[in-house]
Amino acid sequence: MILGGLGGQGFGAFILPLQREFGWSKGMISIARSLMQVENGLLGPIEGFLVDRLGPRVMIVSGMVIFGSGMMLLGLINSLWMYFVAFSLVALGNSLSGFVPTSTAINLWFIRKRTMAISFAQTGQGLGAVILIPFLVLAIAQFGWRDAATAVGILTWVIGIPVALLMRRHNPEYYGMQPDGAPAPLQADLKIEQSETITRSDVEQQGRIDFSLKEALHTPAFWLIGMGHGFSVMVVGALITHQFAHMGMADGMALSFTSAALVVTVLNIFNISGRFLIGLIGDRFDKRYLAAIGNLMGSASLIIFALGRSIEGAMVYAVIFGIAWGIRGPLMTSIRGDYFGRAHFGEIIGTSSLFTMCMSIVAPIFAGFMADWQGNYRLAFILLALISALGAVCFLLAKPPQPPLRANQVV
Repeated sequence: MILGGLGGQGFGAFILPLQREFGWSKGMISIARSLMQVENGLLGPIEGFLVDRLGPRVMIVSGMVIFGSGMMLLGLINSLWMYFVAFSLVALGNSLSGFVPTSTAINLWFIRKRTMAISFAQTGQGLGAVILIPFLVLAIAQFGWRDAATAVGILTWVIGIPVALLMRRHNPEYYGMQPDGAPAPLQADLKIEQSETITRSDVEQQGRIDFSLKEALHTPAFWLIGMGHGFSVMVVGALITHQFAHMGMADGMALSFTSAALVVTVLNIFNISGRFLIGLIGDRFDKRYLAAIGNLMGSASLIIFALGRSIEGAMVYAVIFGIAWGIRGPLMTSIRGDYFGRAHFGEIIGTSSLFTMCMSIVAPIFAGFMADWQGNYRLAFILLALISALGAVCFLLAKPPQPPLRANQVV
């Protein structure tokens, strides 16, 4: 809730106040969002290595401390370089506490209903926007963006750190337990380093073969999922950064700040609904097709958002994009768990984030400079709709990988 509501979508609420006070362009302000993506991507492989060895708790607590510090520093900035330093800390904290450690933790504890577990956990992202963004917008309007940023930092320390301390230290085996609450060790859940041969039943069960990072990198599925995920993150990153500005611009939707906040709230209500929906059906149907549907829905909503000129158009965008985002988000974790297993998941998902970073870094900057150049976001959002459709194609092509070569030694 904290990272998704205040460190993610909440960032967009600061753009117009920062522009009014300092006169910086939207493109320049948006560079911070892209720096966050760079930092997340570069740290991904390192985080993956550490979370596989240290466990999620250490990573998430450390991240909460740094994230809160960065938000408090944001409230003190008086120059562009201080702004970038503050958001570098925000990005570092967000990365250490965010996608890689939480996804790894859930993947370690669940196999049979992995998508459901991930989708329920990720509802925090939508709940954060629904519950916390309205308070953030109100705080910025009533007390100014500086006090609001400081309050976010304090909230992170007071609430985020104690909650992070409740996270389990490591995998269920560490506590003498098994994934899914199984009463006995799962014969199919063999570790790479523990066996030279694998039975045929092991090979035929998705999620029960543990690929090493090297083995995963040699599969087409790793790269196709990464491309589809990267195209999707490009769209989400640009919208999170610029949706408030688009709705507030005279040559955009010309909505009030409070109306824009209402649209974002509705978007996240349907984001939560989409996550619950995919939690119910995601383990029953082919995840490739479900992810492709989510991306195509995102494309349609972006075109509506780009061309809409009223609160009604903004609400239609919010409903469709919210469901699409909610559907796609949990699948990015669960499909990798199904395809590549548990033992080295942190390294695999962390390396994947490096790849998606390379594709998503340009999106917020691109949309910001397009708006500075053309005076609106319409063309930028239409081009991003096409990119989202390309992501759907990538997901459709991402078939389950063949088992690693050592799995050919079937007994």
